[in-house]
Amino acid sequence: MRKLLVFVLLGICIAKTVCGQVSEFDPKDPIQNISLAQWTAEDGLSSNNLTHVFQDSKGLLWITSFNGVMIFDGERVEIYDINNLDLLETDGFYTVTEDSNGIIYLGSQGSGIIKYKNGVFSKVVSEKGHLPKSVPSILVTQSGPIYIGSNNQGIFKLSEGNAEWIDVPALNKSTVSSIKEDSQGRIWVATEGQGLFCLKNDELERHISVSDGLHDNYVESIAHTDDGLLMIATTKGLQYVDASGVLISIEGLTNVYINYLFVDQWNSVWAGAENGLARWSKNLNKVDWVFGKQGIDLVRLSSIMMDRENSLWLTSSRMGLVRLKESKLTNLTKPHLSSNRINIIHESWDGKFYIGTDQNQLDVYKGDVYEKVEISTDLGGNGVRDIYHDDDGSFWLATYVGIIHKVGSDETVYSTDNGMPANNFRLVIKDKNGVLWFGSRSGGLVKFKNGEIIEILNNENKLESNFILSLTESSDGKLLIGTHSGGLSVLSQSGEVSTFHLKEDDAGVLLFNIDLINDTEAIVTANVGLLHFDSNRLEQINLSSDRRSKTYFDLVDDGKDNFWVTTNLGVLQMDKADWNSYINNEIEQIPYTVLDENSGMNNKECTGATRSLLTSQGKIMVPTLGGVCQITPDKLQVSELPPDVLIRNVIIDEVKLPLEAEFSLVEAGALRYIFEFAAISYTAPERNQFSYILEGFEKEWSNPEYSGRVEYTNLPPGKYTFKVKGANESHIWNENPTSFSFTVEPFFYQTLWFYLLLLFLIIGIFLIIYKWRISFINRQNIELKKVNAELDRFVYSASHEIRSPLSSILGLINLARMGEPEKQLEYYDHIEKSVNRLDDFIHDIVDYSRNARLGIEVEAVDFEKTISNILEDISHTQNFGAIQCDVNYDMKSQFFSDPKRLKIVLSNIITNAFKHHQPDRVERPYVSINVEVKKNLALITVKDNGPGIENKHMSKVFKMFYRATTRSEGSGLGLYIVEETLAKLQGSIVVKSKQGKGSTFKITVRNLKVLQEE
Repeated sequence: MRKLLVFVLLGICIAKTVCGQVSEFDPKDPIQNISLAQWTAEDGLSSNNLTHVFQDSKGLLWITSFNGVMIFDGERVEIYDINNLDLLETDGFYTVTEDSNGIIYLGSQGSGIIKYKNGVFSKVVSEKGHLPKSVPSILVTQSGPIYIGSNNQGIFKLSEGNAEWIDVPALNKSTVSSIKEDSQGRIWVATEGQGLFCLKNDELERHISVSDGLHDNYVESIAHTDDGLLMIATTKGLQYVDASGVLISIEGLTNVYINYLFVDQWNSVWAGAENGLARWSKNLNKVDWVFGKQGIDLVRLSSIMMDRENSLWLTSSRMGLVRLKESKLTNLTKPHLSSNRINIIHESWDGKFYIGTDQNQLDVYKGDVYEKVEISTDLGGNGVRDIYHDDDGSFWLATYVGIIHKVGSDETVYSTDNGMPANNFRLVIKDKNGVLWFGSRSGGLVKFKNGEIIEILNNENKLESNFILSLTESSDGKLLIGTHSGGLSVLSQSGEVSTFHLKEDDAGVLLFNIDLINDTEAIVTANVGLLHFDSNRLEQINLSSDRRSKTYFDLVDDGKDNFWVTTNLGVLQMDKADWNSYINNEIEQIPYTVLDENSGMNNKECTGATRSLLTSQGKIMVPTLGGVCQITPDKLQVSELPPDVLIRNVIIDEVKLPLEAEFSLVEAGALRYIFEFAAISYTAPERNQFSYILEGFEKEWSNPEYSGRVEYTNLPPGKYTFKVKGANESHIWNENPTSFSFTVEPFFYQTLWFYLLLLFLIIGIFLIIYKWRISFINRQNIELKKVNAELDRFVYSASHEIRSPLSSILGLINLARMGEPEKQLEYYDHIEKSVNRLDDFIHDIVDYSRNARLGIEVEAVDFEKTISNILEDISHTQNFGAIQCDVNYDMKSQFFSDPKRLKIVLSNIITNAFKHHQPDRVERPYVSINVEVKKNLALITVKDNGPGIENKHMSKVFKMFYRATTRSEGSGLGLYIVEETLAKLQGSIVVKSKQGKGSTFKITVRNLKVLQEE
């Protein structure tokens, strides 16, 4: 039932693909009308010697080689070999296929059959019987059994886990190069040396060899067509067995060494040969060959495959991997044209196309007929820049030797010799009034009629530049003039000129061409991009970016649905509907599709500053450096099928997660989360786009990006779903995102139970602190009582000590007044003793006060010893060993200050520099101390590259009890003490800091001895 469901789904996918795609490679069209792209070892392949290419049910390309197997998703090449697959004995692989369950089978050179399922490689092991080690071919049959071709051991069958060697005497020692199943369930076996075998029910039904008319017994490949033909490729050509069993040779493909066969949707047979690629159509009885293109040689082709987008993929044993697409473009090139460097294409009233190149002639093209018009005037190797074929049959040619009027074989040159302002003309048009206008590179614009110059417009007359790049006439007779560095000028029929600029100074702005939408609106192509002109102003147009710088040369309106813009990197196809949405401010950028070598251009670089042409048949002809590129818009039908988007890898800290799991658990502490993804479209994989979102971390989808990789770091614990959607080069988006869900586990300290435990712990700590505080207050009260008692005693004692001498003095004075005169001297002695006692007590109190408030003690300062002691004191701290400390001294004079107070200052600043550093967050953590002593002062600088101080805190750091952050462990008094101390030392301090970069403290201290002397 599961197999049936898979087949139904595959059938729906195939039907959707066929219905949604334009059928490619019509055998009626020449095979040479293709474009090639190549991938080699320089692009990431393990080797250029490839054996097979296969697209699996997910759209991934599997590429086998003798140097491992590769998976290519358009974004990246993943290589698997003996370096990352231990189960391999050699790196060689021959073939790859897939069964209905999505299991990939790989035939190896010496490791047996390798299978790939759910991202895991393993060896296919049989429960019964043995399997060969060297497997060049594998067939998964519709009924389930797998047939295995070996090297020199014949053919094997694997069914329900049991291996069986099929015993066919003529086949038993053969090398089996290819195995196919026909509509009747018969197995066809191609061998190298024994011809072709047909097995029915594992019994030999037919053996075809040279004796039966086979060109060679070395059969390299076989294939079946829809009309029942068995195609046989040998080393000597291509044959087929028809429905009646007759062997028929194909004329034109005899004596050709053919390695591989593929049958396309047209029933055409593609043959990969040693020297090229051939296609045979039975209905047309036609063989086409292509041997290479665009510098890519198709040699030693080893396999052919068509992908979902109808591109052919070829492997080569010499040239790597090649993608072949049918080109919807045609190119007119040498030798039909005189040169591949095209300057101008002019469609004339006579139905012919006149092409100006760098050669001294005009190339003429009509249908399949090529002619030329000789130019006798020597053009100096610069060729013809512009052409106007007048209705009288004459030509007006803009060249760098002047304007040439060619009438039959007669040529008249208008140059500086006969009044022209310059010789280097690049434009010629004829307006509705029959007036000719000639645009030059250095002489401005010439108005010309009846063989005479009517007016010259230049930077001295109406224009702002002499370099004329473009001319366009509106239906109301206005002439729009694009210049180099002089803006866009509009010349009315009355001769009035208005000039418009993109910016205030248009120096360097080149307006290559002007394409009118209507009489008041135009699109201007310029070196700075596309510009919109609405008769009042020039404005830049925003286009989607594809990461490559472009110069825009011309724009062609095909009269239907698209604008076509020529650039140095190809032709851009823009939908007019997108243009209107942009003009109406409905979208911010205009998307486009790029046509280049991938699309069939012979050279993607369009000729600079030239005009393209919309022909009367609706085709677009573009001058390029590789000839004329001809675009037929009706043929460029774009597939509306969105590409599948795959998440290819999820890598977390260099470990790949299994993508098949419904969700994944990521251990706590993961740092890097890498997501790699791909849009399965190979037409131009470099232009596939992506938009993604990490749900649980982001709220909006990313803007479209071209990179199939995104990285996140340090995701917090939680559940996440990464989603990605993609678009192909045609901007067809797959709006059904692919997703991958995972959960980042928390550390134990990030869990709910830890937070609850922490809460209880905090409550407990608060209770302990509260009880301690109460106890502390009680102890303080006891201490205060004790201090108050002592203070009371001190006051009492002091008052007593003061009062007692005073009382004695008063008593002695009274005695002296009342006593005998001869005793007065004795009283005076007692009074003097009391006064001296009182004076001594007062001195004791003053000395006590001075001891609490010591004055400045000026002494010589030993900075080296002081700083050394400070560093030694903090050497045990946590940060000290991780931080480089540089100390420099420049002692020009001896310095005097208060060493004790200065040590307090330096200790605070230096300790802070180490204490608050974060050495694990910078590449080279350091603290630099510089001491410079001059005669009058000392300059001390302490600099670090720590976390720094936010600007909003700078004005408050020296305030008492102020802390810049809650992380600070200090009391907030350090810098306050430093500033107060420096004030006493006649010093100052300045701090400069930048958050995340570090801090610098500059201290200036006066030499107190010099200050005292002054």
